[in-house]
Amino acid sequence: MRTIIVLVLAIGYPLLVLWQLNGRKLRDRLDVVVVFAVGFLFLLFARTTVDWQAVPPWLWLIGLLLLATSVVRAGWAWPDLQWTNSRRGGRRATSAAIQLVIATALIVVLL
Repeated sequence: MRTIIVLVLAIGYPLLVLWQLNGRKLRDRLDVVVVFAVGFLFLLFARTTVDWQAVPPWLWLIGLLLLATSVVRAGWAWPDLQWTNSRRGGRRATSAAIQLVIATALIVVLL
């Protein structure tokens, strides 16, 4: 059961990010920042949920490689995106800020 959780957290989420980047599903730069903060959070959560020695190293490497590929792909898409792409930029920025504060707090707890 724990291996399935690690697969979903460490590999599934970076695959979802790649799909979003390739399909241009992310609206703006704030989406990119939030998505990667959550991706890092998921890797930390997978690390704390399962013993590192109980999971094969290749599984962690695949998750890290997928996340690194997502970062490179986001770097290519970054210049084409605006910071906020909505009619209500203030609400969008506030929403992203709240999500980042929550993700940062959880990352601090998991480290």
